[in-house]
Amino acid sequence: MSTLLSTHQFRESTYGKKILVLGDVMLDQYLSGQVNRISPEAPVPVLDHQKTQHTPGGAANVALNIIGLASEVWICSAIGNDQMGERLRDLLLTQGVQTEQLWTFDERMTTCKTRIMSGNQHLLRVDQERRQALSETHLDQILSGLEKLLSSQPIDVAILQDYNKGILTASSIPRILSLLRRHQIKVVVDPKYDNFFAYGDVTIFKPNFAELKASMPFDVTREVHSLLKAADYIRSKTNCEIVMVTLSDKGIFIDDSLTHYLLPAQKRLITDVCGAGDTVISVAALAYTAGLDLQNIAHWSALCGTIVCQFPGVRPISLELVE
Repeated sequence: MSTLLSTHQFRESTYGKKILVLGDVMLDQYLSGQVNRISPEAPVPVLDHQKTQHTPGGAANVALNIIGLASEVWICSAIGNDQMGERLRDLLLTQGVQTEQLWTFDERMTTCKTRIMSGNQHLLRVDQERRQALSETHLDQILSGLEKLLSSQPIDVAILQDYNKGILTASSIPRILSLLRRHQIKVVVDPKYDNFFAYGDVTIFKPNFAELKASMPFDVTREVHSLLKAADYIRSKTNCEIVMVTLSDKGIFIDDSLTHYLLPAQKRLITDVCGAGDTVISVAALAYTAGLDLQNIAHWSALCGTIVCQFPGVRPISLELVE
């Protein structure tokens, strides 16, 4: 059993890294107000709208988590030539995210998730998006831009955040991984259901339990022996170094084939789990890059993921929130 770092030690060890985040970005829109009556037109609540708020989501939220922990981040993705894309870019620039590799393509549409909220309660979510894969022409442009970035910046680690929105596909994943390998950059992946096993030779492979269960050819439970079997299967398919599985209210499992931990979730008041996975992958990448051991990677990832769940909506982690 290793020694857990103090909060000060964790902050100091992860400070000032250079991180590349690559994947599906989106804009989160919140329509907030109060419900005091039911519509006379249909049995549905009427929201008295009070406020509209926009925040970066998906891989863009991963970038904000990195910024919140005092490291530098470049976002690589594609948005549409639309109002939501402009707003997303402006929000990222305001927060200090490097957006030179955030590409605008006329053929794409910026994903926007609109959550209708009464107080802290979700009433409805409306998604506006197209999920078409990147064209080969657009992929070539993105890879050319990435080549220039990687040749000029000493990137410490790359995070691939997959939401199945068309950036990380069967065509793009191997080419992106090949480019990162040529520049000897470690890769941390948060996979989705599609192309689950396409991420070969990465460092950390972090599905959630639902994604893990759906992708195994055998039944998986939250017991250690079952999770170890699943981790071994993932390694046999991807040759990854570390398997990390978020287990919702059951905590986090992590395994590198030699050592493993199953850390229970900390008991805190949970308001909203949106964005928790983004925080976990961000902290895991920083902790690994800082040279932390397996237990500290899992502990700090789980702690930060739990902290952001205490707030309504998607909330990135920050140094001020880390206890």
